[in-house]
Amino acid sequence: METAIKIKSITIALAQFLGIISIIILAQVVFKNQFITGTIINALLICSVFFLGLRQSIGIAIIPSLFSVFTGLMAPVILPFVPFIILGNIILVVTINYLKNSYFLAGAIGAILKFSFLFLTSAYLFSFLPEPILYAMSYPQLITAFLGVGVSFIILKIAKKI
Repeated sequence: METAIKIKSITIALAQFLGIISIIILAQVVFKNQFITGTIINALLICSVFFLGLRQSIGIAIIPSLFSVFTGLMAPVILPFVPFIILGNIILVVTINYLKNSYFLAGAIGAILKFSFLFLTSAYLFSFLPEPILYAMSYPQLITAFLGVGVSFIILKIAKKI
């Protein structure tokens, strides 16, 4: 009986993981708009913390950028910045995980930390990048992170995770 419960739990977690990854990939392919895609990715990164836990969320935080790189969705000029985008996503999920008992505080701090990291990294380490890319790593990151907090709140409320 205990083995059947473990198998069911693992199956549900795997389905949730694959579902989140699938929606993230689909959003990148279909929308190709930073504000829509970024909001969806941030919302699902946050949801993954509540549905799957920190370790799996870190795995999910890595996938969107790698998918963009390997499918050619990301401009080649931004490739050196990919590890920093991944780290920004990890900063968001780690912050949410450690402060998740205070959802909106976690969301606000996570959004601000992710934005600050990407903005400062792009401004100081990658100032040679074209202006549109530098802009993409600035305020749109803050906006999509905050929108992601809002969207994930609705999803998590419906799913009774918060």
